[in-house]
Amino acid sequence: MRRSLGVITLCALSVSALFSLQLRPNFSPANQIFALFGATKKLPTGWVLHKQSQDLDKIDLKVAEKPCANWAWVAGIVALAQVQGARMDQQYLVDRLYGGSVCVRSAGDMSDLAQRISRDYVLADGQSFRLTAHFTPGAPSQADPLILSIRQGVPLMVVWRDHAYVLTGLDYDEYVAPTGNKIFIITELRLFDPAAEGEEKCRKICARTRQS
Repeated sequence: MRRSLGVITLCALSVSALFSLQLRPNFSPANQIFALFGATKKLPTGWVLHKQSQDLDKIDLKVAEKPCANWAWVAGIVALAQVQGARMDQQYLVDRLYGGSVCVRSAGDMSDLAQRISRDYVLADGQSFRLTAHFTPGAPSQADPLILSIRQGVPLMVVWRDHAYVLTGLDYDEYVAPTGNKIFIITELRLFDPAAEGEEKCRKICARTRQS
């Protein structure tokens, strides 16, 4: 069964620095071949396989303060923003997006939410910054944005089966040709679940989620 994925990227622009989760490949597109999930067919002679693994450095990710879909989504957004230096409370963002401390079964339309959180913020503690969110529906067509985000220490939000996760690590196969061409195939994603209840469930979800 095919699994549906969506990716949310988040940019935060403070008065003194630019923080971005929308990454551009630092590979040269002229000699790269990208793939995402699955297995390659038999490769020509001379190609070399390198097993690769990337994880974010230890970061303090917090689960949703309430067991609701909208609170879990907000917890993921707060985590993405916090990594880049913008600090917000979950309560603050829930109040802004949903008109109060409500609990709903669905966070809502992701494209609409991305537009609604993309704005200037001036918080009571003196923080001033701009959030710019980008939602890409469907599975990514290339592996490099996911790999690069983890290499550069900035997480992405992955929407899988209508559930929001924060991507914290991945494994991938790197096939290198004698000419320097490369194929990247992601074999595994490691995800943090903002809706986790208790440490045991969080560790289980954060450990390894196989993609096939």
